[in-house]
Amino acid sequence: MKGKETAKWSGSQKADKRQARKQKIQDAFTDTVEVEVIPAIADLHKDEKRILRVAAYCRVSTDQEAQASSYELQIQYYTDYIQRNPDWTLAGIYADEGISATSVTKRVEFQRMIADCMAGKIDLVLTKDIRRFARNTLDCISYVRKLRSLDPPVAVYFEDEHLNTLDRRNEAFIALLSSVAQGESENKSEAIKWSLKRRFANGLPLCPTWALLGYTTDEYGNMVIVPSEAETVTFIYESYLEGWSTTEIAAKLTESGNPTVKGLDEWPVGSVYCILRNEKYCGDVLMQKTFTPDCLTHRSVKNRGQERQYRLRDHHPAIVSREDWLTVQKMLSQGRRRRKTVRAEKAISRIHIKTIKGGRFKGFVVFDPAWSADDISTVLEKINHKTSKGVNENA
Repeated sequence: MKGKETAKWSGSQKADKRQARKQKIQDAFTDTVEVEVIPAIADLHKDEKRILRVAAYCRVSTDQEAQASSYELQIQYYTDYIQRNPDWTLAGIYADEGISATSVTKRVEFQRMIADCMAGKIDLVLTKDIRRFARNTLDCISYVRKLRSLDPPVAVYFEDEHLNTLDRRNEAFIALLSSVAQGESENKSEAIKWSLKRRFANGLPLCPTWALLGYTTDEYGNMVIVPSEAETVTFIYESYLEGWSTTEIAAKLTESGNPTVKGLDEWPVGSVYCILRNEKYCGDVLMQKTFTPDCLTHRSVKNRGQERQYRLRDHHPAIVSREDWLTVQKMLSQGRRRRKTVRAEKAISRIHIKTIKGGRFKGFVVFDPAWSADDISTVLEKINHKTSKGVNENA
């Protein structure tokens, strides 16, 4: 019984306290109390006319001619728009061309703009719409918050949506629209993947040759052999079959002065290995060697069975016989190589020709002290052949 009375008394005390708090609030609004108001810095400069440093961010995602026009129009539009406003001064035009908005990591101009905002050089950023700024919801919100948290804060204004990021009421709407933009990118990515798979399944590969030693593409899009480069490829395969390691082959290629397909003087061992593994040298094309699991990161990963692959045999002229290519694959898989023979030593002499490409001695051949008499004869024959060929073509 005593416990119940205690509980009742406790409840009565709580009610009295609530009533006392209510009365205190009522008295505060009815009684006159002098309170000193200390103005904020923003209030002190509220009536001062301030010139805003305004920048604009422009972006197009492809290098196509129509997009290039859009890119230039955006730059000219914002330059004129900012300069015509008497309360603004142009802080810069930041423009990324031919780069996707699903990730900000590769957008150099975007990153430079953010750095300038952090350094206090910009007060306001103008951009056409949320999709121009970012199609990744996380990136969009995080950068909006980062700029808003600066002192003084930096605003981003999205023209098409009429949204200013300094108004916190707009954040939910910005998050919604950036999510829609991200969804559009994901749907577009899936559509592209689907079309590529249909293309591959119908025997229509994509074969860029700019980084493929031994081949180029003719005016009709067909792969054709480049004889001078094909000699290097043949040497690599024959040397490996005869017992040379990839390290020894790379060292010999570097020593001989034969440049890589990218024009480098030094041959990495990995480049030799990739040439030995590449099925294109036996005339085949293996499609979908890599794939992109996430359109936001754009990170390409090696296809180890996660996705279908498509092989097209005898698609183009082979530099290496299929039998030799298969033998090399077996040797690479087993991690063994044959015993080095004299044939490999002789094969090396074929690729020692290095022609000076510029300067006073342009066109001269660099003499290799390791050449034998037979090698020199071979070099002279090749030079004479190329010279006569050039004369005949000019004639």
